[in-house]
Amino acid sequence: MTVTDTAQTRGHLAKLLGRESLYMILYATQLIFAALCTPLITRVLGVGQYGTVTAAIAIHQVIFVFAGLSLQSAVQREYAARRNPLGARRLTAAALLVAVAVTVLGWVTAAWWSAPLGLSGDLRPVRLGVLWAGAAAATAVTLALLRSQDRLAAFVSVTFFQSVVLNVASLAAIHFYRPSAEVFLACAVGAQGAAALTGILLARPAWTGWWQRDLLDRALRFALPLVPAEMSTFLLNTSDRLIIGAQLSAEEVARYQVAYNVASMPMLLLSILNSAWMPRFFGIADETERRTAVAAGRDALYRLMVPVLAGFAFGAPLVAHLWAPASYHTEQLGFVMALVLLAAIPFTAQLAVVQALTAQGRTVLTATATILAAVVNVLLNLLFVPVWGLAGAAGATLVAYGLLFLVLLAFGRGSAIPPTPVRIRLQLALGVLLALGVAGLAETPLTLAIRWAGGATALVWFLLVLRGLRRDTRAVA
Repeated sequence: MTVTDTAQTRGHLAKLLGRESLYMILYATQLIFAALCTPLITRVLGVGQYGTVTAAIAIHQVIFVFAGLSLQSAVQREYAARRNPLGARRLTAAALLVAVAVTVLGWVTAAWWSAPLGLSGDLRPVRLGVLWAGAAAATAVTLALLRSQDRLAAFVSVTFFQSVVLNVASLAAIHFYRPSAEVFLACAVGAQGAAALTGILLARPAWTGWWQRDLLDRALRFALPLVPAEMSTFLLNTSDRLIIGAQLSAEEVARYQVAYNVASMPMLLLSILNSAWMPRFFGIADETERRTAVAAGRDALYRLMVPVLAGFAFGAPLVAHLWAPASYHTEQLGFVMALVLLAAIPFTAQLAVVQALTAQGRTVLTATATILAAVVNVLLNLLFVPVWGLAGAAGATLVAYGLLFLVLLAFGRGSAIPPTPVRIRLQLALGVLLALGVAGLAETPLTLAIRWAGGATALVWFLLVLRGLRRDTRAVA
């Protein structure tokens, strides 16, 4: 690598770890507020009403995929890769119209498709879930445009409504007005609608020219393969709970849900980080330079992941204990959480390949690989859960993400990115051993103290590694 290449890579990495990671933090505020409010919401609503909210959220997640059609990624690609800001604004307008059309269709046909799902008794929560999804899809595409324009203040304004306002207002409504799923969902729809309206006003979509055939053809060819990929990812992340419910019990589903929600947080944050970083990769025209930048970002995440693995290995059982009542027996879920946590390593590896392929527009390959991994995950859960229980489901997730990486690697041989240095691989191996070792700690007052101390030490370690990475990006080659 030449001096110029090194300087370019460090320049890209400095921006990825600097201002562009601020967008990830803003995306993550929604998760943080939801995590903080969830224990309160479950206690205020009760099991039955919260179950209705959960069903509506599941509907929201599915409808969101179709209402968005992954056009937010196409907007960012049009803006950065094709250097076409006006085209991106026109595409944003088209995406908003798609969101409205899908939302109306979902509302009108709710009685037909909700019946097979066992949700036809009361259509109000179902339709509120549809409205929430449509507003969220509209918000997502305006945020994608604002991110491409690097308008941080405007981005903050929109995320404020869909994170702080949504969670706080919904919680306040069920606490002070009426503790019902319908009230919670209505407040969520209102706050999400306010976020969408704010995004539209700030992003200023171009309402003329959005129907240009070449623009729509280019966007749909890129984005449509991502729709089955997103649905497959949804299946990959949720099929284990369906199989646990069928083969074990509803109580085991609840226990696994707590363990998975806590231990999968690194993967969730990595997904958000991918949305924040993709505009930069789209904007790098030189293929070799882009692959090097993707590899640099991946290796930086690996270096940060070692203290993250340590911190979650020590701290995840403590968080699970705070989130769930004693009847969940979270002290028995340490190994389950460790396996889910370790899935973040192959998740990061496959994410780097996805970034390289997506920047090239090769979304059909990523969709095919994701569908294959989702199918394998279902099969592994059917095999593992009856034998190993919740640990089998967690192990299936780990294996499925490892397979996804290998398949993507095989599909993307023409887009191969530089391999991870051996020293970073050794660090990850030590992190794996530490996570598995800590998972075996029995719950005693001494080990609880060790967990608190280990979590605090890992946080300091993480900050030191992050500071070192930023110092390295400023170093003179």
